Parts: sequence; structure tokens; C-alpha cells
Amino acid sequence: MKLALLAAAVALVATPAFADCQSDAQLQTQKVRTATQTLQGQANAPMADQCRSGLGLIAEAKRLNTIHRNCQAELQLTGQDLQQADQRIQAADQEYAARCGG
Repeated sequence: MKLALLAAAVALVATPAFADCQSDAQLQTQKVRTATQTLQGQANAPMADQCRSGLGLIAEAKRLNTIHRNCQAELQLTGQDLQQADQRIQAADQEYAARCGG
């Protein structure tokens, strides 16, 4: 399993909402997408570069997850939505540790 799968595992999409929560979620979702594209573009790059990008992607996904938690009602997210995001991030953390030793 390559780190590109890590990108797929943590790619999260924000649910439409209102006000600042919506703006924050949309902005952070774009950051996750950009980090995902960066990692996917590094399929043949040295593992150190892939690990650095993977760590950045996980960090951006965690920030998005925090926004989702803080804005759960406004974003109309269920507890199950949040739990699934937590599980994806946990899986990404585990894969990162296995591949990159972190």
C-alpha cells in the first residue's frame, strides 16, 4: 500500500453550512485537497518527500476535523460523520507510522 492510499484515506469533504463555519470548512477542505494532490503527485518521489507530504496531509485533515467538531450543528454533521472522520485519520496516522516511522 503506497502513501497515495493515505491521501485517499484522509480526504475529507466538508458539508455545506452557514456563516464562518462554512467558510472555515471550505477553506480547510481546499487545503486538504491540495495536500492530497501534492501527495498523489509524489508517487515516484523519495520516501522522505512522501512522508513529509503525508504528515502535512494528516495535519490538514486533523484541522478540518477540528472545524467539523466545533461546527457540528452548523455543518449539520452527525456523530457518525465525526466518528468516520476520526477513524480515517487514525488509519492514516497508523499507516504513516508504519511507512515513515513516525
